[in-house]
Amino acid sequence: MTTYSDETLEQYADRFVQLRLARHGVNLAQYLANPVQFERLALEPEPLLPAQQAAVLRIWQRWDTGLAEQPVAAQESSVPDWDWDWRDLLDRWHTETEQAERAVARMQQRNGAYVEPLHHHRHNRGNARTTANFERKQTRKGA
Repeated sequence: MTTYSDETLEQYADRFVQLRLARHGVNLAQYLANPVQFERLALEPEPLLPAQQAAVLRIWQRWDTGLAEQPVAAQESSVPDWDWDWRDLLDRWHTETEQAERAVARMQQRNGAYVEPLHHHRHNRGNARTTANFERKQTRKGA
């Protein structure tokens, strides 16, 4: 049995906690027996939690291995349909672009930027200092 000084034990214990080696299934006694080996283990990703592992297994079962049960109609619809012509798609994009440009063409432009006219008016109240009446806003001392 190896005996460690308090300073050494505290140093390695702190390092054990910082490296989160307990998540890899290592205890402090194993780490103290061979620190170099287990510090390399700390560089590897942590193992999944049980709930995460169950979710990963379900995903693998459904998608990666093809073991999930799928109805026949879903299998047929998952095959892409490549019967379209790229020229038709290009014509449709040109038509959509022209419609968007027509909607914006009526707007006013200033230096190339579209500007919408404002629908409100400024109400000029004149000089606020001459029209202000502060006598109404004074409170009575007796009230």
